[in-house]
Amino acid sequence: MLTEEDKTPPYHHGNVREALIDEGMQLIESNQVELLSLRRLAKEVGVTPSAVYNHFSNRNALMLAIKIRLYDEFNKFFENRSSNSGDPEQDLVEICLAYCHFSQEYPSRFHFLFSSILPIEWSTPDMVEIATRTLARTRKLVLKIYDKYKVPCSEEKVVNTTLLIWAQLHGLVALKQSEIINAAVTYQDWPKACSLVSHEQVEGLIRNHLTMTVNAILNTQHAESHH
Repeated sequence: MLTEEDKTPPYHHGNVREALIDEGMQLIESNQVELLSLRRLAKEVGVTPSAVYNHFSNRNALMLAIKIRLYDEFNKFFENRSSNSGDPEQDLVEICLAYCHFSQEYPSRFHFLFSSILPIEWSTPDMVEIATRTLARTRKLVLKIYDKYKVPCSEEKVVNTTLLIWAQLHGLVALKQSEIINAAVTYQDWPKACSLVSHEQVEGLIRNHLTMTVNAILNTQHAESHH
């Protein structure tokens, strides 16, 4: 008869690292990031603490590996929701809506990605590339919008426009998650249509914001042409 020990497949040297990351992901999903430690994960996986240090030198190394895994999932989430329509405005709307959907479907992962901070020395080239991949896609779409309407632009203007879109998008998601706007509707007589309680309200605001952004690009061109 098999004992419990016999039923548990042993971790081989090649997959201990992934098993440790998997366990770390479980803690993130259950909002227990503060419990994330090499010693705890060693216990959960069933290996000795010294075995963990063969894969991660310290907690920061573990956090980096988890972040890279999450950013990979984050980027694939966007890729799977992109129609690549050829219209940069439509493709930009899809990216922004996917950002919102990711935050709604994976709130714990979203919070970990954008709230947990690693020291700057842990920002390796590979980490920076995977962390900014979707943002870089957004920058390319913004540039295509400038080109679509034949609006001259510098690289600085393109990046600043991209950062404003991303920052406002992130702020909108944070406001929805905080419920503070819904509270303002309740206690300060703000318009009920602005409560951000429904996905439709948030998506409508995202679409309106992107329309305003495109209009701002065109208005800038109109103003500059009259100087």
